[in-house]
Amino acid sequence: MHDEQQFTRHADQGWQSWDEWSPEQDVCKFAGLLQRMLEPRCVLETGVGIGRITDHLDLTSCQFLGFESDPAWRRPPAHPDLVTPTADHMAEADFVILDSDVDVRFAEIALWAEHGKPGSVVLVHDTGNGHGPATVHAQIGFACAQTGQPGTFLKNPRGAWLGIHS
Repeated sequence: MHDEQQFTRHADQGWQSWDEWSPEQDVCKFAGLLQRMLEPRCVLETGVGIGRITDHLDLTSCQFLGFESDPAWRRPPAHPDLVTPTADHMAEADFVILDSDVDVRFAEIALWAEHGKPGSVVLVHDTGNGHGPATVHAQIGFACAQTGQPGTFLKNPRGAWLGIHS
């Protein structure tokens, strides 16, 4: 079986992922389709890693601000030095994708909630889908729900949250 045919562990049949660390393939495709439909001037992505989501984005149609917190995974198009965005970056982005390491993702969620551009859309991965309250997935989901910004939870295996900055 090829890597791209693997199913996300503990997921219903049909949810494919490259490995246990990468987002589900449909989440990556969804991010790319969402970019196409939103036509954002500026896209900000954290957790760029090896580009699982980035590969589905059209970087020629926007300004791209990429960040990777893990130096072992950091490579272009992620910023070579900055591990996470600043408040100014968040204020500039029309479409924000948050999938960084957990140790910075909570701060990134709060940063978007506080400094995000009004009308910007955020897609946060790993927000839980039936995960117990002690799991990091549920904790990330709780952090999204506590932003005070409207949004909805998606039902991919590891969960995602789609929010809009009001």
